[in-house]
Amino acid sequence: MNDHSADEAQAARHRALLTLARESIAHHVATGERLAYEPEDAQLREPAAVFVTLRERPEAGAPFEEGELRGCIGQIEAKDPLYAAVQDAAIKAATVDPRFNPVTAEELPGLLIEVSVLSPFRPVERLEEIAVGQDGLLIVGERRRGLLLPEVAPAYGWGAREFVRALCQKAGLPGNAWPELAQLYAFTTESFFEAVDSE
Repeated sequence: MNDHSADEAQAARHRALLTLARESIAHHVATGERLAYEPEDAQLREPAAVFVTLRERPEAGAPFEEGELRGCIGQIEAKDPLYAAVQDAAIKAATVDPRFNPVTAEELPGLLIEVSVLSPFRPVERLEEIAVGQDGLLIVGERRRGLLLPEVAPAYGWGAREFVRALCQKAGLPGNAWPELAQLYAFTTESFFEAVDSE
């Protein structure tokens, strides 16, 4: 497969996963059930760690990130097939994110969906190892853990130190928990989202 064919296959995979996420939410909101789906693409059956983010559709011409957050949930272990992880995260982001009321069927057309597939985690020992804007972070310690996706730090104008401090707070840890009380891991994401002007 040449590079062009590989790019086309990847784009088709992204479209399939975004469609699956939307249809899974719609089906669950309408019936309370999980949409039956069995992919032909073998790559969609590979285990993956995934997050799904829902945002309100921004004003015309505005980037996806300017839409108001409406839900974000995922799993950090690559234990389920990619397609199933996307279904689960999409449904949970729409229905059980504790920060928001459940998404309604009437509201769904006004939302956009982003899927983020996480890379394997790598240990971080020094702040200089964090590439702000490219790396997401996971912290684990004191029987607590927290995760922030790569786009969070630039959205708030954080440097590496502020990023780690905010992550500690999210996990319910002291702001200075790392490195003495917790382990820090970095990861990247393959993220893709619905077009802002899509209907």
